[in-house]
Amino acid sequence: MPTPRRRPSAELRQAFNRRDLIGAAALVACGAVSVLAAPGPLHKIVVGVLMACAELGMLLGRRYLSWVGGLGAALTIASGLTVTLLAPGGLGEVAVLVGVLVLPLRIPAGPLSTAALMVVSLASGVTIMAITGSAVGLLAGVGTWLMANRSVDQVILQAERDRAVGLLAEVEASRLALREAAATEERNRIAKEMHDVLAHTLAGLSMQLQAIRAIAGREGAPAALTGPLDRAAELARDGVQEARAAVGALRASALRGPDDLAALVRDFPGDAELEVSGPVGRVDRETGHAVYRAVQEAMTNAARYATGSPIRVQVSWLDRELRVTVRDHGRPAGRQPSPVQGSGTGLRTMAERIEAVDGTVAAGPAPGGPGWLVDLRVPSAG
Repeated sequence: MPTPRRRPSAELRQAFNRRDLIGAAALVACGAVSVLAAPGPLHKIVVGVLMACAELGMLLGRRYLSWVGGLGAALTIASGLTVTLLAPGGLGEVAVLVGVLVLPLRIPAGPLSTAALMVVSLASGVTIMAITGSAVGLLAGVGTWLMANRSVDQVILQAERDRAVGLLAEVEASRLALREAAATEERNRIAKEMHDVLAHTLAGLSMQLQAIRAIAGREGAPAALTGPLDRAAELARDGVQEARAAVGALRASALRGPDDLAALVRDFPGDAELEVSGPVGRVDRETGHAVYRAVQEAMTNAARYATGSPIRVQVSWLDRELRVTVRDHGRPAGRQPSPVQGSGTGLRTMAERIEAVDGTVAAGPAPGGPGWLVDLRVPSAG
């Protein structure tokens, strides 16, 4: 089976969301108001073209995370300022504010970003001052600066939250692994004690009873004595076998399975939901553990690369097959990938686990929409 494809680690474009479409419609309405407020036919045409440029710039700024988005935001700001001068009774200021909210997010933080915000803020203040004829209009520049900083602070706060979610997902996976390792170590310790003490004592007792039975038989002891000795020897032998079986069971690692997926999803630090369909079947311990580990890895990957997206885990019990899918919906608009990066071997390890239990795994872009889909299939007993 082909190795599942790795998820792209970076994207320069993002899909429009509902908020973007509402913003675009609102900017169209502002453009219509500005055209009506323009003083003459020529001004109306110019204002209409400028507001169309502002709309185009806003769409570019929201769509592209690279310098193209920065140029789009700058186009929106410049068009809005010009419209404000040509049609003071219009709503060109709205286009300026929209561009100001996007521009600092598309320019790398540093002197260039600071200089760009200073120029925009100054231009905004001077434009309002020219319209109103009062120096108080310069306060609009201060407001523009504050809004830009607010936009940057919001993005930083969201990035820190996303980073925390990614770290929590990693910590939760590590915590579970450590807890299982500690439980396995304790089980091995108890098994060793049982083997060294209980099983050894029972084996010695069995040998002693057999020796006493042999002596009693040679001395011609009555059945009232030899009968209980035979039963005691048999019980001792059974005790030895049961002790050895218990030791073997304790030394076997505690494996998780499909029944543990509910707790895994419930304790996930991000937004996750579980759906189970079909009559519940059975899988062997190794297969169930492989499925659990694969789902855990898929959810951790979603927290890394689709930070902020809801995750849906669907468990479907089919005829002689268990199918589990883990899907996210891609990184939401305006969100950055988590800085917590994996080793790059997660998908390969996942595939090896599933293939070892005669299953299949496929991973790639989700069909019919944004996001990533991991599809696991393993044999089951109906």
